[in-house]
Amino acid sequence: MFGVLKRNPSAVLLAVALHVVIVLFMVVGVDWQEKPKPVGAKAQVVKAKIVDAKQLQSEIDKLKKAEQQKKASAVAKREAEQKKLSELQKRRKAEKAKLAKLKKERIAREKLEAKKKLEAKKKAVAEKKRQAEIAKRVAAEKKKQDKEKKRLADLEKKRKKEAEAQKAEQKKQREAAEKKRKAAEKKKAEADKKRKAEAALKKKQEADRQKKIAAEKKAAQIKAENDARQREFEMAQQEEQDASEKQRVIGAIIAKVERNWLQPPGTSTAGLSCTVRVRLGGTGSVLLVNVIKSSGNGAFDRSVEAAVRKADPLPMPTSTRLQAAFRDIKFVFTPDS
Repeated sequence: MFGVLKRNPSAVLLAVALHVVIVLFMVVGVDWQEKPKPVGAKAQVVKAKIVDAKQLQSEIDKLKKAEQQKKASAVAKREAEQKKLSELQKRRKAEKAKLAKLKKERIAREKLEAKKKLEAKKKAVAEKKRQAEIAKRVAAEKKKQDKEKKRLADLEKKRKKEAEAQKAEQKKQREAAEKKRKAAEKKKAEADKKRKAEAALKKKQEADRQKKIAAEKKAAQIKAENDARQREFEMAQQEEQDASEKQRVIGAIIAKVERNWLQPPGTSTAGLSCTVRVRLGGTGSVLLVNVIKSSGNGAFDRSVEAAVRKADPLPMPTSTRLQAAFRDIKFVFTPDS
């Protein structure tokens, strides 16, 4: 409030004066009509004179009209005063709202300034604390570095002392090693002489052994070549026998199928043939039969499959090697052949 008074003294004084005037008008009140003047004792006596009634009525009307105009003027004046009073009240209300707004803004500014001051104070305290921490860390680091320097100096002193002792020890060890080396060289020379003699003996023995191995290897190679030729001869004989046996069994199977084959009625078999696949059991029993290459004549193909089933069991080779191969066979069936 005092801040507003300092900034706008004339506006505040004017507002106070208007409020005082409004209060006086409301308390005292104002009668704008002219009060009738009392007839005094000193009134002059007018001599009576006869007046025309019509003229009198006219004068009365004039007086009434003047009275009405006076009253209307007073009413208009009161209304103007009321309007002015209303405007003053509005201005007072607006001024009050403006003062309240100014007060609110001032309080907000004061709060903001107080907040800023508090934050600045906090920042200053925090900065002071941070600087103190930094100083503390710097002091601790310096103390640590001084301690590390002292430790390194002690280590360097110890290292030099140990290096001198190690140097002396190494010299002593070199002298002992040189003495030992000379003794070892002498011993090595004697050992080399002995080793050369042993190596010459071993070389002679190895040469004899190699000759013996070469002779044995040559004999084994000759035997292996002879054995290989014998196996090749036996395998060739066996393959020839297997081929003959296989051809014989296939011929027997086809012959048995032909004996059991019945030509389909009304079908000419001239030039017909089909490839048949048969799966057999261990004793030659027919497990599965189907035509894998058709003759082009369905009735002929079906008659061949029926003949194979009817010929069950089919002939099998006596060789155990070929029996495994005959579990799944294929052959071409041509009746004309």
